[in-house]
Amino acid sequence: MATRSRQRFFCILVSATVAFFLVTLKVTSRPAVRQLPANSTSNYSGFLVDTVGCKIPNINPYDELIKRFVWHGTRVHCKGKPAITYEDGLWIRINRTRVKKYYRNDLKYCAYEPLQRPVNGSDDRIDYTNKKILFYNDTIVKAEFMRVYCYSRSEGVIYVNFHAFILPKPEIERRYRRNFKRYNKTFDLKANLNVLMFGVDSVSRLNMIRQMPRTRELLFSELGAVEMLGYNKVADNTYVNIVPMTVGKFVEELPWNETMADVPFDEYGFVWKNFSKYGYRTLYAEDAPKIAIFNYLKAGFHVPPADYYLRPFSLAIEKHKTLWNQNNNCFSNSLETNLVLDYVHRFIKSSQGKPFFAFTFITRLTHDDVNRVGAADVPHHDFLSKLKEEGHLENTVLIYYSDHGIRFGDVRGTYIGKLEERLPFMFIAFPKWFREKYPKLMDRLTTNSKRLTTPFDIYETLVDILHFNRSVGKSDKQLTDRGISLFNNISPARTCELASILTHWCTCQLQERVNGTDPIIVKAATFVVKVLNSKTANHRTLCSKLKLGEIWEAWRMVPNEEVLRFRKSLNDVINRQVFYGERAKAIVDYQITLTTVPGQGLFEVTVRHVELENQFTVMGEVSRINLYGQQSACTKDIHLKKYCHCVAGG
Repeated sequence: MATRSRQRFFCILVSATVAFFLVTLKVTSRPAVRQLPANSTSNYSGFLVDTVGCKIPNINPYDELIKRFVWHGTRVHCKGKPAITYEDGLWIRINRTRVKKYYRNDLKYCAYEPLQRPVNGSDDRIDYTNKKILFYNDTIVKAEFMRVYCYSRSEGVIYVNFHAFILPKPEIERRYRRNFKRYNKTFDLKANLNVLMFGVDSVSRLNMIRQMPRTRELLFSELGAVEMLGYNKVADNTYVNIVPMTVGKFVEELPWNETMADVPFDEYGFVWKNFSKYGYRTLYAEDAPKIAIFNYLKAGFHVPPADYYLRPFSLAIEKHKTLWNQNNNCFSNSLETNLVLDYVHRFIKSSQGKPFFAFTFITRLTHDDVNRVGAADVPHHDFLSKLKEEGHLENTVLIYYSDHGIRFGDVRGTYIGKLEERLPFMFIAFPKWFREKYPKLMDRLTTNSKRLTTPFDIYETLVDILHFNRSVGKSDKQLTDRGISLFNNISPARTCELASILTHWCTCQLQERVNGTDPIIVKAATFVVKVLNSKTANHRTLCSKLKLGEIWEAWRMVPNEEVLRFRKSLNDVINRQVFYGERAKAIVDYQITLTTVPGQGLFEVTVRHVELENQFTVMGEVSRINLYGQQSACTKDIHLKKYCHCVAGG
């Protein structure tokens, strides 16, 4: 009897231990999701955009459909000893307190080695001068970028770091003195605003709500920012969404295509060039240089795109692999994101009241994981808070945005994930004095925040900021205009087609789920596989012929019944009447997620079905939404890689 009691007690003890372990494992692997900020609504019914031309549903960020996929990411804790050298204006200084604490005062001297990019050369090269400048104490520097070594009394290297300085450049000051006053007089400007464009890769509006509550709270409560609720991307990835925002064109209109991968972007009309022309100081800063916007599978810039260009520094630290940690988010003891933001802060601080245009885009921390975005909340909040506290935003318009939502992963396979990919966050914050002086413009901005908007509208807004005179906000933009400044009224009748958003990327349509076994869906999916095979038909010795695997999900984008039944209308305002007739056969779009075999490629595509002619057409491009990895290693053709599953031995 005693033996049975002991056995029962032992079983209970083991069960309790296992249960405790599982609970602990769950808690540590998936940190609890934070509550929404106090100023965010808890009602997610209805629409973010609710106009005659577009309805975008208001989705709960923690909807049951995706709740199991998301949790709040934690801060990244970088490893390594704190830096003992740091930038301070034109000085490089030594932190003696840290030398004592971490190196027991065993420091004989330090030396810095300047580095630079070749003059008007490759965007992927840096050169060291091979001349080390020794320093024993704080010293003024004459190099923009440098590698620093510090040595012990026994001449051993005890410390390596890199620094980026904002040095005065006489040619920039001459340009300012020569052009800025003339520019103000020529255009009869009423205000000069600095511009800070702060971009973040792969963060949807919904995921920002989940992951970045502190930053959102700061934007709303302290910066008076306006959130563009209907901001819809116009193309697939970062590059093709940034170009419309900064040039006002689709990439093919630059012109640019994949055959021009070796052609640099120096001659294109980026908006920061216009600001520079009129005397503004300019900055361009990114992290992750291998996948930078204009460098991934492209030639980048052979001439620096801005007065202050961080890329040489980023290339230098990227190559020093031994100091990276935490999944390449930290360089030694510093978060890479902070290295970029500190550089931007030093640039803005050095402007000292002179006009500037700063473009920064940060990729690595948020690009790959929908739940890693939470690690960006504190650094972004602290950066913006510091700018505000120091007064740097008092004459600056802040455009804080993302290019698109997450494009890979479990969330991406859901309907909500598809919406998120197309609806990145976008905030615009004007200084308080501007908001008070131009209430009508701010009213329009607020109204437009609930309309369908795109990167093209941001470009037109930047043009208005540059030429801010009495005509701003008074031009009669047409409904058919692709880009409309946010200072002008955007019509509630605006549709995705009018805004140049392909159906594949449009979040406006009313959608209803369709069973994957529906005959029309099977026909459409079979047609898609036929299209995929046509892309690899001339490479059949390398690429397998694909077959339809499974239909994961299908949605019908329902056309507006009133449009389909519309016959005519009489009068515009008084006694306005609309007459309807029989429903016309529609052009119906289907968004289908399917797999192909071999290889289990996961594709998302919009297929248009013309009911009258019973014809199918693939709209836009077919998106591969899982990684192809080594499946396409047999080809280097970037067009083929996402469709090609290599034949064994190919």
